[in-house]
Amino acid sequence: MKVKIYGSRGSVPFFGRSNIEYGGNTVCSVLDIDGHIVVLDCGSGLMQFYYDMKDKFKDGFKFDVLLSHLLIDHIVGFSTFSPLFSPDSDIRIFTRSRNDLPLASQVFGIFQPPYWPIALADMTSANLIGIPDEKPFSLADGITVTPFFTEKHDQTTAFRIDAGKSVVYMLDYEVQDNLDKYDNLITLCKNADLIIFDAAYLPEDYPLRRGWGHSTFEDGIELAEASGCKKMVFSHISQDYSDEVLNSIRDKLDSTKFSIAFDGMEAVI
Repeated sequence: MKVKIYGSRGSVPFFGRSNIEYGGNTVCSVLDIDGHIVVLDCGSGLMQFYYDMKDKFKDGFKFDVLLSHLLIDHIVGFSTFSPLFSPDSDIRIFTRSRNDLPLASQVFGIFQPPYWPIALADMTSANLIGIPDEKPFSLADGITVTPFFTEKHDQTTAFRIDAGKSVVYMLDYEVQDNLDKYDNLITLCKNADLIIFDAAYLPEDYPLRRGWGHSTFEDGIELAEASGCKKMVFSHISQDYSDEVLNSIRDKLDSTKFSIAFDGMEAVI
């Protein structure tokens, strides 16, 4: 299984001299499971995925999306992603239904006048599929997804993907605000080969942002130890943290187990 990080920041895309090394695209990660492509969230990094893959998918993009929730930093990549509107594409988007509107209206609802020049919900050819509960479901033979809901912040969904190797994806997950589900979280993460973990804030900055739906590096380290995961990548990093700050954190981590995501990061597990 190959993993590539196309975006590792939260809130808004931001590029400047202070974040050249880690980048400024909002969150988007991609799994390549023996040619079956699974996209984890569709922030601004989705466009680099498009440029990387357009030759491979010249006859039509084919991939699955696991969409954790609908905050703008996780869906902004949809805004100019032309394969969404192509009848030659075969794109499935799995996400949790959050109200009585059609899923297309939920996922693309912000992209319409007066906030966007065209209504993407009326144009998409993607197949949107609701995740009704926390029961495992299959993407293909040998690829199983286990969703895990949090009720306390934007109805976010974490995912465990098992396909010989296992990846847990849990961004916009606030560990301290979901301690009542901590035992279940450890079970979800048990012995995972890789966890992509929300570490938006430094511990000293977290108290003023408690309840915003994000965690810290320390939360991730504790979860890694409790769950026995093999590797953890910290993502959804606040734009407040420059390359210099992130390098100072990186230098204190056990590099055999922990790393900080950056745009273009690749791994094979």
